[in-house]
Amino acid sequence: MTSGLRALIFVTMVTDMVSCQDFIESVVDSCAGCEHKYTFRGSRTGIFTSPGFPDNYPERTTCCYFFHAKDEGRVRIEFDYFELEKSENGCNYDYIEISSINIRGFKEQPRSKYCGKTTPPLYISTQSKLEIIFHSDVTTNAKGFLGHYEFIDKNWHPFPPSTIGCGEGYLTGSGGDIRSPGFPGPYPAEAGCTWVLQVLPMQRILVTIIALQITNSAKCQDTNLLMLFDGHVTPELDPVTYCGQLDQEPVERREYLSIGDRLVIRFQSGMNNLGRLTGFHLSWTAVTIHTYGGLCTGFQCAGNSGLCARNIAHEQCRFCIDASLKCNELPNCGARDESDEHKCLNHIFRYVGYIGAGAAVALIIIIVIIVVCCCRRWRRRRHNRIRYHVPKNQSGLSAQSVTRSLLPATSPSAPVRTLDRSPRTSSIMYTTSFTDCRLQSLNDDNAISNHSSTKALHTFGNSKSLNHVNMETDGDTDSDVFHPVAESSATYKGHQKRPSYHMMRELCYQDGNMLPDI
Repeated sequence: MTSGLRALIFVTMVTDMVSCQDFIESVVDSCAGCEHKYTFRGSRTGIFTSPGFPDNYPERTTCCYFFHAKDEGRVRIEFDYFELEKSENGCNYDYIEISSINIRGFKEQPRSKYCGKTTPPLYISTQSKLEIIFHSDVTTNAKGFLGHYEFIDKNWHPFPPSTIGCGEGYLTGSGGDIRSPGFPGPYPAEAGCTWVLQVLPMQRILVTIIALQITNSAKCQDTNLLMLFDGHVTPELDPVTYCGQLDQEPVERREYLSIGDRLVIRFQSGMNNLGRLTGFHLSWTAVTIHTYGGLCTGFQCAGNSGLCARNIAHEQCRFCIDASLKCNELPNCGARDESDEHKCLNHIFRYVGYIGAGAAVALIIIIVIIVVCCCRRWRRRRHNRIRYHVPKNQSGLSAQSVTRSLLPATSPSAPVRTLDRSPRTSSIMYTTSFTDCRLQSLNDDNAISNHSSTKALHTFGNSKSLNHVNMETDGDTDSDVFHPVAESSATYKGHQKRPSYHMMRELCYQDGNMLPDI
């Protein structure tokens, strides 16, 4: 074969290869000529379709759909109709690819790829920007797709509004705690609470279960559930569920670290709470992950939980939390890392307060005991008082004898008046009368005696004219005997008597004995 013939054959082969290029898929590097942009500054909702829908889309086409929500918002995508070329070994021919774009402009993994007639599920972006790429090859085409979008706010979730007692539903900042309605008391029936946690883009959310009492079984088959949704709530996203009690959960499940900067917590109860269960109490913390030796501007946890290493595949890493969370009595470093609660002054003050309160209570008890003892002793002394007797005069005569000696010898038959009621205490009254008249006779004892007796009894009935009366108690508590003493004279000069001067001496009696003057 001559050299010319060989050259002709080579040219023919190259020409045939060029003519077959229509069956070789070309690689499209850009979406030039088929770009669609949707932003929150326009309509909040809208639709997007494949090229030519509802007719078949063209071959060898690449279209880009860009969605831009607010900085803290998200994009919600849902397809109403979907039909592309079917692929046996994955979506290698016609397909769409959905991906979120982070703040640096890079597409996040994983990228969701769909083809055939299987409608993609509801998709919510993890960032404020989302991109959909549609690509078709040269072999087969179909009708394409019809979808609608919605720019949602940062606090969006698909659940109905929370019931009474749930508290604030959108939480931001460095950390806090969440409780079921009524905690530590029993949670109400038919309660529904949703909390959306949002931290900074470079942070994650650490959730630690402090108390848990939702059902008596660890199998989550009841309507009483606590659910944690990592990111936004989507139908294909399976939440982390809690339904039993804390002692039934292993230590590893008592703490959870989110993948991104957003977490949705949902609690719902059934028709009743017959067991009077208390629900749950958890803490949440915005954490930044640092390796050992990394710079932490807040508080560096000790790294004892092991949760950091399991989630980022690094053996040496620790959580960095805000400095204000130290010593706040919440497990902000995890269920097994208590370094944020060590060497806290509030704990020392609490212990000192407990000791002081205990000492104060003990002192009060001692004072009460002393007062009771003193009162009992005083009552005993009052009950057992010493009984005194009437002192005798110098001649050895008692006061009763002295009183009776004042009676004249000429009046032994003086009338006696007995009181119907004898008081506990009696007195001896001495009365003296001074008049200007003189006695006319001292010899007629009978006249004097009769006259004075009658006069004394008469004056006893009239207290204004009482002259000389001796009231005496002879020690008998049943009756008091009064001995009126007659005047020394029976005649007067015709003028009224002067007012009497009385001298009262009161002697207290107890059990028939007179107490002396003290």
